[in-house]
Amino acid sequence: MFGIPLIIIISSIILGIYFPSYGKEISPIVPILQSILIFLSTIKVDFKIYKKYMELLKPFLLGFFTCYAFIPVLFFLVGVSLLKMNLINFPLFIGIIVTGAVPLAAGSTLVWSKELGGKVEITLLLIVTTILLSPLITPTYIYLILRDEINVNTQKMFLEMALIIFIPVLISIIVKKKFTKNLNSNLSFFVMGIIIYIAVSKSVERLDLVKDYLFLSIFLSLFFMIVTLLFMTIFSNILKLKIEEKESIFIPSFFKNISLAIIVVSFFEPEVVFFPVVYYIIEQLFSPLYYEIKKLKLSINYLREF
Repeated sequence: MFGIPLIIIISSIILGIYFPSYGKEISPIVPILQSILIFLSTIKVDFKIYKKYMELLKPFLLGFFTCYAFIPVLFFLVGVSLLKMNLINFPLFIGIIVTGAVPLAAGSTLVWSKELGGKVEITLLLIVTTILLSPLITPTYIYLILRDEINVNTQKMFLEMALIIFIPVLISIIVKKKFTKNLNSNLSFFVMGIIIYIAVSKSVERLDLVKDYLFLSIFLSLFFMIVTLLFMTIFSNILKLKIEEKESIFIPSFFKNISLAIIVVSFFEPEVVFFPVVYYIIEQLFSPLYYEIKKLKLSINYLREF
């Protein structure tokens, strides 16, 4: 379950570190690449899922609250505490805030929802809603948290995110009937790999400002994911969600749209991209581990029944 995504990630980072010049030259195409990712995701979405909204309301609301309330607050509280204790620097703090404020990832979460037996309609509803609302919500969070510290153009951020998201969504709706939905799922990972290569290439010269925080960033990423899953577990049990409803939102809850995060960090110093990239690597490693643990538990329960 680790496979191609992890190979692409590692290759992209190595290329960015050792061959940064070409990545810098092609960096203007990042918004286009992000639009391609949005298109590849939404071309597979049947927007009729919104007709079933009431049937999916409880798990959807829990997933939405986790994405745009619990996680941003968690990331902010931990980040500002570490900053005050001088355990992290300011660029890393911004990277944490941006990672917490972006919407859910699309392709990866759908894959895991299917693999874990989740109700894909819920995952789709959650992904589409968080992505469509992100041009408004993400800049707002960043403005509220960072406005007293740095001058960030949230209006420009809103416009860029809106164009990057809404245009490919509109195109996907128009061409959906004529365009095949059976696109190779690895295509999204290749596009994401190019984005990571460009991001690393642009920040490699100033990597010394954040590279000492590598192990702390790995620990923080794992901590955020585990705490998020614990939160989801507690409240999904309180809401008495079914197993398939839980699995529809568990991995999507912490699977952040890092390609959009990389777009957002372009408004800041290059080294800000460090934490989102580390987080992306860890989420790609953590999900297969979660999957294998679930399989092991099911096998143990099956054996106990006999």
